[in-house]
Amino acid sequence: MSILHFLAYEGKAPRTAILIMAGISGATSVAMLGLANSAAEQAALGALDTRLSALYFIAFALYLISQQYARTRSVAAINRALQRLRLRLADKVRRSDLRFIEQHGGIGGYAALSQDAGVVTQGAVILVSIAQSLLLLVVVSIYLLAISPASLLAMLIVYAVLTPMYISSWNRTRGELLEADLKEGLLLDQFNGLLRGFKELKLDRHQSDALYAAICDTAEQVYRLKVSCNVFQVKGMILRRMINYSVLFAVVFVVPWLVPEGTDTILKVAATMLFIVGPLTVIIDLLPLIARIDAAVTSLYALEERVDQAFIHSEGLASGPPRFGFEEIALKEVEFHYRDRNGLPLFWIGPCDLVLQRGERLFIVGGNGSGKSTLLKLLTGLYRPEQGEILLDGKPVTDAERPSYRGLFSAVFTDFHLFQRLYGAPGADPVRVNQWLEDLGLADKTQYRPEGFTDLALSTGQRKRLAFLAAVLRDRPICVFDELAADQDPRFRRRFYEEILPGLSRQGRTLVVVSHDERYLHTADRVLRIRDGLVSESG
Repeated sequence: MSILHFLAYEGKAPRTAILIMAGISGATSVAMLGLANSAAEQAALGALDTRLSALYFIAFALYLISQQYARTRSVAAINRALQRLRLRLADKVRRSDLRFIEQHGGIGGYAALSQDAGVVTQGAVILVSIAQSLLLLVVVSIYLLAISPASLLAMLIVYAVLTPMYISSWNRTRGELLEADLKEGLLLDQFNGLLRGFKELKLDRHQSDALYAAICDTAEQVYRLKVSCNVFQVKGMILRRMINYSVLFAVVFVVPWLVPEGTDTILKVAATMLFIVGPLTVIIDLLPLIARIDAAVTSLYALEERVDQAFIHSEGLASGPPRFGFEEIALKEVEFHYRDRNGLPLFWIGPCDLVLQRGERLFIVGGNGSGKSTLLKLLTGLYRPEQGEILLDGKPVTDAERPSYRGLFSAVFTDFHLFQRLYGAPGADPVRVNQWLEDLGLADKTQYRPEGFTDLALSTGQRKRLAFLAAVLRDRPICVFDELAADQDPRFRRRFYEEILPGLSRQGRTLVVVSHDERYLHTADRVLRIRDGLVSESG
């Protein structure tokens, strides 16, 4: 099972020690049964030996100690395994290419990290319980063999007939649980779209109805799969009772009729069979949960496999510190295509030629959908050109050098994300940051503390100013701003073009600015115009 591999190899569980303790737990349980039977016989004869009670309490203490050790170590191992897997996935995701994240970045795609991880945490205690119950069954079977071989044979026959029925149904349910996991991830992604696209849905009743119908359809599929799995649990409960009562009937009614035995033996066998009911119930009741946990582990590994497929073709992270010096960046005959699932192009940019000189202020203008943001992703190295090449000071930027090349840039894209803290920013001293907040007109909205910004619930324009601040504090030689002045009030917009950008130029920064503000194009050193994916110099 996947859960066993997960616990042993990801969690580095001390398997031998846990199994030994589980064995001690099972052995002490049987010892307590034997001591109780002996004490009952002596009590019936009126000659109870007090040493039996002392041995009983010793066995009971060993039972508690072994139970605690096996369960606590298993819980620690399963949580360590989850930690290792989450960190490994996080590291692989951050090393992946942007296109993979754009295509698989929906919240539903990563639902397994929280949804299935919560299920897996139950696995340690459940596995220990099943292992202990199995060992207990083995030890009790040995005890039963000693007192009545015929009863043991009858029990094994009943198990051999009825257990395959249960296992067959269990295997089918495991597949349904895997499918239910996928559907729940899709449902989560659809609900996420409902929240993120609330404005658009509020304006269009037909769009809202269509999305709700899709949510209803997915929810119905999840419901049917879950009901099917729950029906299996009910059948399992009935089958468990059928097994228990069938075994009890066989050893109490059938065996004495076929193989005459003494009254004492029949009483011991009956007591032993009642004792077996407990661990047998545990095993049968927990098998559906094991199927659920095993499916969850499989989903986690499937998620990692998807990330691995993208990670194989990724350049990864820069091996050294970011590069800061350059004289010229040139895009030569660069092309990039967006494709559908069949590989057919939907939109493409290029062939593009672009030259960026150190220290210049380059503006890029163009209509919506013309390819401006794609051009920026190619320039910054976030997209790998499908044709053509990028030259840095006359030398082609190879796949191996692209991570270091990206270190030249800090950027604010239209779909930027604000982090609570300025991670990895060398200039993120709270005093300096708060001075910037004052200068940007945000000091009355938020402050910066060692633990991060005090408030990020700001307007779109204010959030863009914070994103601008985060980009500037990276102290990179090239700053890229994609329509940053949009959503700003006219006064700040004028300051941005006529004061803030020239101030950055005086610091030696190279600026690439996407803008729709025709009235401020005169503040640029050079203007490029992009239309239908083609770049041209603008007069």
